[in-house]
Amino acid sequence: MIQHQYRKGIDRSCIMVGANHSDLLSQSRHNHTIQHTIMATIKQLEATVGSLSAPSKMPCHGFSIPAKACNVGAKLRKSDKSTCSSCYALKGRYVFPNVQDALQARLDKLNSTDYSNWVESMTELISRKEKSGYFRWHDSGDLQSLNHLMAIVDIAKNLPHIKFWLPTREYKTVKSYVDQYGDFPSNLTVRLSAYFKYSAPPTKTADRLRSVCSTVGFDASQHICPSSQQGNSCQDCRACWDRTIPNVDYPLH
Repeated sequence: MIQHQYRKGIDRSCIMVGANHSDLLSQSRHNHTIQHTIMATIKQLEATVGSLSAPSKMPCHGFSIPAKACNVGAKLRKSDKSTCSSCYALKGRYVFPNVQDALQARLDKLNSTDYSNWVESMTELISRKEKSGYFRWHDSGDLQSLNHLMAIVDIAKNLPHIKFWLPTREYKTVKSYVDQYGDFPSNLTVRLSAYFKYSAPPTKTADRLRSVCSTVGFDASQHICPSSQQGNSCQDCRACWDRTIPNVDYPLH
């Protein structure tokens, strides 16, 4: 997904005022892409971006790619002390061939589809399928690039009625975005995941990067995920999507 430069605030409705001829042609092609996307069936949208995931614990859909493709996570897995050492997305149902095929298909489409088409198709797919008002990025996998993060930001801007949660260990990618573009949309909660079990949240880093945190086994956290006490389900808890909660801790299982 490296063919297109990020365009802040994609205009969905009109030709750009004062644009030159090449800009007008680009906008015309973009408008054609939007119209084509709106008319597409769900199967056609999934052919462009892959299917949405449906994590059993979550109250909503998600988007996941192979955990083996994690950049920082691949390094952390080598340490028994890291939060990635016993990654849930590398065991259980995640290793079933059909699940692995779906994860890989999403990654392949992410890497091969042009920026605008991926953003518009994913926007339309989430808009049609997600009725809860919430969405989770990466129940498996993590950010692949700055363009990947920028696409997620664009989708959040396109769907202001949906709250998005993005957990990530790719601090450098988040820093690159914040340095260039500033804050995230108010409906996108970026949570920097702590690298090591039992460690304190990376609060100072998160404050600089317009983000909040999550930890594993940090008992002093003001908010601890209640799912283990309620059938391994979020039920009515939406803390992970709430930017006013500085840290969510997930107990070790």
